[in-house]
This record gives sequence, C-alpha cells and structure tokens, in this order.
Amino acid sequence: MCSAGCDIECASRDDRRSPLLRYPLRPVIQTMIQTMIQTMFQTMLTTVFAVALSLSAPVDPPAPAATPAAAPAAKPAAPRTPAPTATELAPLAFMAGHWVTELPNGMVSEELWMPARGKSMLGSFRQTRPDGTPAFFEFTQLVVGANGEVLLRQVHVHSNFETDPRRKDPMTLRLSSAKDNVAVFVPVDDAAKANAGDLASVTYSLNDADTLAMRIESKPVKQGEDDGALTKAVAKPVVIDMKLKRAK
Repeated sequence: MCSAGCDIECASRDDRRSPLLRYPLRPVIQTMIQTMIQTMFQTMLTTVFAVALSLSAPVDPPAPAATPAAAPAAKPAAPRTPAPTATELAPLAFMAGHWVTELPNGMVSEELWMPARGKSMLGSFRQTRPDGTPAFFEFTQLVVGANGEVLLRQVHVHSNFETDPRRKDPMTLRLSSAKDNVAVFVPVDDAAKANAGDLASVTYSLNDADTLAMRIESKPVKQGEDDGALTKAVAKPVVIDMKLKRAK
C-alpha cells in the first residue's frame, strides 16, 4: 500500500500527463463518427432522391426539324398532238384496206395498205401458192418528201425472206398524178435510183367501194413474130391487169 506521500507523488505525476490523457476520449470520438456518418447518409439520400425525380420526370420530345420549303412544282409540259395527215396523201386514201384476189392458177395475191398518217402510208403484198407456201413478199412505203413530192419505195423478198439478187436495192417511183380515185406512179428520173428495169408505170384505181384495180405496164419491149418466112420485131408494152376485192 502506498503511503500518503506516495499518493501525493502519484497524483503529481498524473497531473503532469497531457490533457488529452487526463480525459476519456472514446465517447467523444464515437459521437463525432456517428455525426459524420449521419450527415453523409442524409446527403446521399438527398442526392439519390433528386436523381430519381429527374429520371422519372416526363421528358419533352425534341422539337421537330424544320421542314425544308417545298420546291416549286414543275410546269407541266404542253400536251403534244399527233401530226395531221399530209394533204399530198389525201388523194391516195382510196387505196387503204385489205385487198385479195384468187388467180386462175390457184395463186392468191393480197395487198394491204394502212391509212395515211402524218407523211406516210405503208403497204405490203403477199402471194401464196396453191399448196399454202409463200411465193414472195413485197413491202412498200409512200412518203412525202421535203419538196412535197410523194415517193414510192418497194423491196421484194423471196419466201425465205432473202432479197432477190436482181433487186437488192429498193425500187423508187414517184407519184405522177392522183385524181378521182386513180393514182399513177412512174420511175424517178434517175434510172440508177429508180432500179425499176423496164417498168413504165403502176396504176391504182378504185372501180367501186369493194374493188381495187392495179395495172402494171412496162416500157415498149421488142417481141418477135415468126410469120414462117421473116421474123419481125414489134415493140409494145407488156401490161398486167389485176383486180382485188376488199377482204371480208
């Protein structure tokens, strides 16, 4: 046991300790830590609540982009109307139609003319043998030239659609006269361009509403006549007449 003097000495030694050591510190530190934790927790709750409110609040849709101004409507093109029929072809209107004739030898000849349109007419010819096979075809155009002259151009092909070696180039005629449902075509003046051989003229005429007549006439051709003693040469044209009926 310590004496009284010892107690005083011990007390004196205790008094010389640091003030922090003379008072209990654990309760103070615990209080400070609890206060800090509560403050931080409240701050976190406030922040989380604010974020939640911002996320749940309705969001205004973005403003629509400005619509570009519409381009001015293009001016519609002016309507185009078909060209009128050339007046030069009006006298040939009687030729339009499908015409047929049966020859004595069983051949069938057909000629088809489309109506005039603009500055042209188109025709085709077909000859069929008695057994039904085609003999030949011809394709013809009537066109009004720049000078107003009506030209007839025709190509001739065999049944296999090959061009006749003697008529590789188109035959070219010109309209000589056309009046009262009669039209006469003659070779153009340039024989090389005409490519018509001995042909002198081709004449179309309308005998009645259902009959189209065609006459093909050659230049005078010398033909020999044997009288038993002398052979006389007589020059005369070769004429082929054909009448075609309107197809039913």
